[in-house]
Amino acid sequence: MALPKIDANIILKLPLWQRVLILGVLWLIIGGLFYYFLYGDKVVESSAVSTKLETLKNDSAKKKKLASNLPKLKEEKEELDNQLKQALAQLPNEKEIANLLESISDSAKAARLEILTFKPGKETAKGFYSEVAIDMKVEGGYNNILSFFEKVAALPRIVNISVLNITSGKEVRGDIMLSATFVAMTFKFLPQPAAPQAGAKK
Repeated sequence: MALPKIDANIILKLPLWQRVLILGVLWLIIGGLFYYFLYGDKVVESSAVSTKLETLKNDSAKKKKLASNLPKLKEEKEELDNQLKQALAQLPNEKEIANLLESISDSAKAARLEILTFKPGKETAKGFYSEVAIDMKVEGGYNNILSFFEKVAALPRIVNISVLNITSGKEVRGDIMLSATFVAMTFKFLPQPAAPQAGAKK
């Protein structure tokens, strides 16, 4: 279908305001077509690119911040590793637990306490270590019991005294003998299974 021919002379003979109106309409049509077919897609594409660029900038900033904190994180990890080694050094293994129990008993004797009960209980696993509870009952003077607790605190291994109950008893040479029952809680290191090597058969 052929487009109708427009005689320019007819337009030129129109009043000025009609020619201005026609020119304005033509500009609006041309501008609309330009925006719809060319500029509109570019605006959408530009917005998408801007959003992606902002995301990349944020990711880059996060990675730069993480990279700047990396030396500090490594230092903190090394410090935690050292603290863990020191803590593990205070946990006896299976071979050393018998010596620790003997040290606790010797501490009571050195404090001149009479050991009435010394009963290691069942071990309770707690991940990489287990708790070893020892039910104890000793008898002696107040200073002797205090001396025993000081000697236990000075042991190279961790020993916690809990559930302490002290009752008075008979008088010996002017001193009141005290009976102390408590739980001496120590801890034993449990060796962890080695990590399987890559490629090893299950």
